[in-house]
Amino acid sequence: MTKTSRALRAAAVVAMGGAAAFAGTGTATAAPIDIQPTPLLCPAGIAETQSLTYTENKAVEGDELFYAINQKSVGGATVSWINVNTGATGNATLESNPAVFGVPTALTEPEAGTVLSAIWGMHENEAGEQCFLLPGIDIAQVPGETDD
Repeated sequence: MTKTSRALRAAAVVAMGGAAAFAGTGTATAAPIDIQPTPLLCPAGIAETQSLTYTENKAVEGDELFYAINQKSVGGATVSWINVNTGATGNATLESNPAVFGVPTALTEPEAGTVLSAIWGMHENEAGEQCFLLPGIDIAQVPGETDD
């Protein structure tokens, strides 16, 4: 998937979830990740990190998992994931996405199954501070291909 189609998909996720709600406190149907990352070395901290699957928002395809940190910023944090059913692994960078109000997003394709994710590393927050994120953990059930 190209960066342009990822940006368009991210914009669709926001539009379907309610853009106004996302800009304020998060997408209407997004779920905060299970254990939030802990920011170090940045007094302003970071906003809540959320993840979405197809079950929570139909703009996300069945085999995808969408992540966002709900504040306009440069981003930089890493999402590392493993599908515990298939053994597939991957990494993605949360990057500022102009199609989503400058919010750092990442769209991963772990396929169907139980996906364990960690969000960690250097991240520039909305205040322009460089934060080191101790890993935040998410466990998601990715439903897989859908007929919609």
